[in-house]
Amino acid sequence: MEEYSIHNSEKEITKVIVILHAYQPPTQEEKILDRIVKNCYLPVISSLLENSNFKITLNINASLVELLEPKYPNIIEELITLAENKQLEFLETGAYHPILPLLSEKEAKLQIEMNNRINSGVFGKVWMPKGFWPPELAVSKALATLVESLGYHYMVVPEISVSSNTPFPIPLLTRVSVYPNAPHLSLINRNHEISNNISFKKYPSIDNLKEHIKMLKISQPEGVVVIATDLETFGEHHLNYDKFLVKILQSFDLCTASTLLTMPKQPIVQFRESSWSTSEEDLYRNIPYPLWSYPGNSIHDLLNIHQDLLSNAIALLLAKKDENDYDVKIALKEHAKAQYSCVSWWASTKDHFSKKMIVEGFHSQKKALKKILEALNGHLIEESVLLKFSNDIGRRIEQYLSRIR
Repeated sequence: MEEYSIHNSEKEITKVIVILHAYQPPTQEEKILDRIVKNCYLPVISSLLENSNFKITLNINASLVELLEPKYPNIIEELITLAENKQLEFLETGAYHPILPLLSEKEAKLQIEMNNRINSGVFGKVWMPKGFWPPELAVSKALATLVESLGYHYMVVPEISVSSNTPFPIPLLTRVSVYPNAPHLSLINRNHEISNNISFKKYPSIDNLKEHIKMLKISQPEGVVVIATDLETFGEHHLNYDKFLVKILQSFDLCTASTLLTMPKQPIVQFRESSWSTSEEDLYRNIPYPLWSYPGNSIHDLLNIHQDLLSNAIALLLAKKDENDYDVKIALKEHAKAQYSCVSWWASTKDHFSKKMIVEGFHSQKKALKKILEALNGHLIEESVLLKFSNDIGRRIEQYLSRIR
C-alpha cells in the first residue's frame, strides 16, 4: 500500500483522491447505455490508459457489469488493465444499487455478497476491494457494522454523517473517523462542497477548482482532498465534461482511497444515518433518506410496503429451502434486481418524476414475487393472499399516477 504522508511546505502538491461511481439500473435501455458508453465510459477509460500517472478509485455495480460484459467486453478488459497497472482501485458495493439501510441485514448481506461474486467472476484476480461504497452513500450504524464484519477496511461516507463530531468535517482530510460500533472500519468522507461543485459544473475552469483548494489550504495547509461523484457526470450528465476530469487528474498529486488507511484515526461519538442527498433540515425532521423514503410520499409508501412484502416472502423462502437450490438462487437474484434505488428516486420530486420508471420498477418487484412463489412451490398456503395484496398495491399506485399530469 502506498504510504500516506504530509509535508508541511508551501510547495507541496495537493494530494487528491478521485472516487468515481459507475452504475446503471438492470432495466436500462440499450440505446441509453450505448450513448453513455460513447459519451462517458470510453473517453474516460481512454484518458486513463493514455496517462499512466492517472489514478482513480472506482465503484462499479454488478448491475452495470452485467450490461457491459456481453456487448462491451473491451471496457471490462481495459478496466482489468488499469487495475493491473495500479491506476485503478475497486470498491465493493450492493449488486443492484439498493438503499442498503432500508433492507434487512440478511438482504443487505446478500446484495454485497452477490456483487462480490458477480464482479470477481468477471474481473478475476484484480477484483480485490479493500473499501466499500454504499449506493447513494446511504449509511447507517448497522451498515457500518455489517461492512466491517465482511472484512472491508474502509467505507466512503457522506460528509453529513460525521459532521456533528469535532473536528469534522475537515475540508482537507488529515485523519479518518472511526465509529466505536465498527472500530476497524475507517470512514472516509468526501468533500461535499467540492464534489458537488464538480458534479453540477459550477467551476467555470480548472483554475477555479485550484483556487478553491488554495483558499482551503490557507487555513489548513495540510491534508487530502477527497472528490467523489458519479462517473457519468463526465460526458453523460454534461456532454464533453470528460475533458474537465482529465484536467483534474493532470493538476494534482493523485492517490487511491486505500492510501488513507495509514492516516491517523479519529474516534467519533455520532454517526448519523444519511445519504449524499440528505440535508441538515432532513435530519432535523428525522428523514435520513429523503429521495427514497419520504414520509407522506404516497408512492414511496406503497413501493416500500410492497418491498416489505417481498422481504417477508424471501425470509420465508430461506427458512423453508436451501439458499443454494437453483430455484432459490433465481428468486434471490430477481429480488435483488427489484431493489434498485431508481424506482423510488423517480418518485421523489417533480424535477425528475417519471411514471414510466415507477411502473417499470413495480413490474420488477412483481416479477420477483412470482419467482419467490415459484421457488416456494406450495410451501406457502397464503400465496393467493400475497398475490391479491400485491395487485391491490399495484392498483393504488396506478390510481395515484393517474392523478398526476
